[in-house]
Amino acid sequence: MSYKIDFGVWGSVFAVPTSVVDKGLKLASEAQLKVLLYILRSSGVTLTDESVAEALSLHPEDVRDAITYWCDKGLLLRTTDAVTMAENAQAGEGVTAVSPVQNASTESQHSEKPRPVSRVTKPEPGYVAKRLRADKNLVLLMDEAQRILGKVLSNSDTATLVMLHDTDGLPVEVILMLMEHSVQIDKGNMRYIEKTGISWASEGITTISLAEEKIRRYSESSEAFNVVSAVFGMHLGGTPTKKQLEYADIWVNEWKFSEAMLRLAYEKCVDTKGELNLSYINGILRRWFEQGLRNPQEVSATDASKSKTSKKQKSSEQTPSYDIDEYEKKSIFDD
Repeated sequence: MSYKIDFGVWGSVFAVPTSVVDKGLKLASEAQLKVLLYILRSSGVTLTDESVAEALSLHPEDVRDAITYWCDKGLLLRTTDAVTMAENAQAGEGVTAVSPVQNASTESQHSEKPRPVSRVTKPEPGYVAKRLRADKNLVLLMDEAQRILGKVLSNSDTATLVMLHDTDGLPVEVILMLMEHSVQIDKGNMRYIEKTGISWASEGITTISLAEEKIRRYSESSEAFNVVSAVFGMHLGGTPTKKQLEYADIWVNEWKFSEAMLRLAYEKCVDTKGELNLSYINGILRRWFEQGLRNPQEVSATDASKSKTSKKQKSSEQTPSYDIDEYEKKSIFDD
């Protein structure tokens, strides 16, 4: 039996920047991915929010939110009248063709690959024992870790902490702060501690002051989410997701929206979409923030003005641009 590749569907391909996967894929919504792929596929074609929305069966607000998301990730650039590929993407940096065969040697040398959040191999028990005999600070770390977690550490737990210290470069005091914080937010398990520790190390959070700032920002985001969830009537069985915390932090702490404005955005979302959609609400609030609308009265006034302008435009389109009565009075033979 012989096999061959059917290149029929591969006859036409387009490039997708690796940053889509490296920076944006994890948190991107279905709509955001659809919009990006459509834009990449339509290179050279003039697109509008409405044309993209119609092609993908999305609401124009979702399209605008998706474009903003990829602009924030540095993939697209928004100008006065157009959205273009970011300069590094145009230059081909980190761009890989979507083709049936991938060559590892063509991968961009400048692409940064963060250390995997989960790793199969951890320090061997013999190495861990040797490190504990050589470093009293590690012994202190294990003792304090057992106190914080309220349990005896397993060999795997001990290996994880040694790994965070030796491989990822987190000082003992920073690891202890991370563990205390994890317990406080009801995530005092080694899987979360390992994942977060690797993330902290990749962000360069290797001092007490930086760890304190990171925890403070998380607390502010959590408080902001409590406000948002109360206004929206959200009832979660567990802790909020990273994306939910990011939205709440922007709306409450950065854009300084009141509960009344959050409620109004929520109502507009439900009236339009028929359900709670944080991405859609983010688009509404972003537009209000950019327009400088700070309270429901200003929003109502702006909506009323837009409605009046829209009606006037429709009326002018239906009214002839010339005077019929005057035309009929004048003879075509008059000078």
